Amino acid sequence: MTSRPKKILFIGHSAGRTGAPIILLTFLQWLRRNDDAQFDVRIVEGGPLLTEFEAIASTEVLQREPAFAARVARRLMGRSRWSAMEDRLFARRTQRRGYDMVYVNTIAPHRDVRALGQTGIPIVCHVHELDFAMKQWAGKEGLAPLVPCIAHFIAASVAVRDFLVDRCAVPQHKVTTVHEFITLENEPPDSANARARVRASLRLSDDDVLVGACGSLDWRKGADMFLQVARLTTADARGRNVHFLWLGAHRTTADYWKFMHDVHACGLDERVTVIENSSQPGDFFSAMDIFALTSREDPFPLVMLEAAAMGLPLVCFEGSGGGPEFADGGAGLIAPYLDAAAFAQHVLSLAGDHEARRRLGAKATRKVHDQYSQERQAPKLRDVISMVVGSRRAVSK
Repeated sequence: MTSRPKKILFIGHSAGRTGAPIILLTFLQWLRRNDDAQFDVRIVEGGPLLTEFEAIASTEVLQREPAFAARVARRLMGRSRWSAMEDRLFARRTQRRGYDMVYVNTIAPHRDVRALGQTGIPIVCHVHELDFAMKQWAGKEGLAPLVPCIAHFIAASVAVRDFLVDRCAVPQHKVTTVHEFITLENEPPDSANARARVRASLRLSDDDVLVGACGSLDWRKGADMFLQVARLTTADARGRNVHFLWLGAHRTTADYWKFMHDVHACGLDERVTVIENSSQPGDFFSAMDIFALTSREDPFPLVMLEAAAMGLPLVCFEGSGGGPEFADGGAGLIAPYLDAAAFAQHVLSLAGDHEARRRLGAKATRKVHDQYSQERQAPKLRDVISMVVGSRRAVSK
């Protein structure tokens, strides 16, 4: 007798174009092609990836602000009672739909986890956070109130696994490490043209060295450290023209204004360029020579993998999460935590040694292809799902 297909509810905190939502989307696209599982999606906050989620599954987007009548009722009931009522209704609806499992991507939807904790439906939580982000999302209590509700955890890197076990008291047998991954494509046929085009826009020759970074300009990503490295490197450029490019800024944010204030104050206007989000980030990666991951905390950033796939050597800080794990073994160089001078020396050594850049970049590319492709990692996520669903079905027989 053939068992019925798995029925799963996937919950994501956002449809924004950032790491965790991209991982969830690409996994669901892979799952649709490679498994008969039936699944729905619940997104807490919309974003540019929403239409792609809707193309592969029935997708519910939560409305942050209810209609007028509901707002009046909420005011009369009080916010806490209103929220409790919403959570009860969500839990009942989820039970009625007969899901075998709920998969929560990131710990941000912790309210949904708590609401479902008493339903008996097993919950898998895919954790993409480390200490600071955990406190940011879950508050001072952190993960502790959620641990009893969750059947199994997926850690996005070894650093996340160790954090869950050592700092959050999650039993080791309840954690499976599945690294973040990217969908690999062949090198764009116009990458050489893209490199020339981007570098021309920056007034760089092919002999100049472009050091790049990518992400939001926030404290966790180390945007301030990027400027420290740029200041130290350009002050000791050893006759080379070294330029710094940050891709992915949002010009309407306070973080951008702070960053640009420091650019001007450090006299780096001619040495540092900031570019907003691009629909073709590969064009900018192809123009870079070194990828600078100045993050204080980054579990296993996709931009690191994308840069490595383009042959860029990595420089990162020790103890910052997934960067050192990836760089170890010859894919990059590691500086002591927040030691901007040591980081700058690594950049300078690579800037002056084309062969070293080529060698480390080639190892980085091989590492991505061998270990961190969708084909390597997505089946591991499916295996966790099958294990949890299988255990529930075995108990219910």
